[in-house]
Amino acid sequence: MSSIVRKGLRVAASSVAAIGFCAGVPSAGADNPICSEYVCSFYSPSHTISCEIDYQREPGPPDSTYCQISRQGSAPQSVHMDPKGTFFVCGGENCLGNPGLGQPTLAYGQSAGLGPFTCRSDVDGVTCTVHSGCGFTISNSGIVPARSSMRAVTS
Repeated sequence: MSSIVRKGLRVAASSVAAIGFCAGVPSAGADNPICSEYVCSFYSPSHTISCEIDYQREPGPPDSTYCQISRQGSAPQSVHMDPKGTFFVCGGENCLGNPGLGQPTLAYGQSAGLGPFTCRSDVDGVTCTVHSGCGFTISNSGIVPARSSMRAVTS
C-alpha cells in the first residue's frame, strides 16, 4: 500500500473518531458511572432500595423513574414517576421487579440523573425529583411526596 493511501486512511479514521466524539454522550452518562446514555440504575448503600431512570429509550419503556424497597418485616413497595413529577405507589410482592445484575451503588450524598429526572441517595432514603422539584422520597418509612404540592396516586 502506498504511503499516500495509508495517510488517507489515517486521516479518514481520525475524522470518524472526531465526529463520534463531537456527537458525544449526554453529560449524565459521561460524568456519572451509574448512568449510561439512556438508563441510570443503582442500589442505595443499604441495598434495600433499587432505582432505575429511563430516558429516551427507543424502543423501550416510557420516560420514567422507578424505585422499589424490599426489607425484612415490611411489605415491599414500588413507585413509578413520569416526567411531570406525578408518581404512582404500589404495595405488595407483585409490585417488585428484578434489579439489574451487577447494578452499582449510589453512595450517600451522591446524585444520578437523566433528562428531567434526578435521584439523590441519602442516609434517610432516596429522593427522586424532576426539574420542578416535584417527586418522591422512598425510605424504610415508605414513599412520600418530595414536595407538598405533589400529587400521589396509591393502590
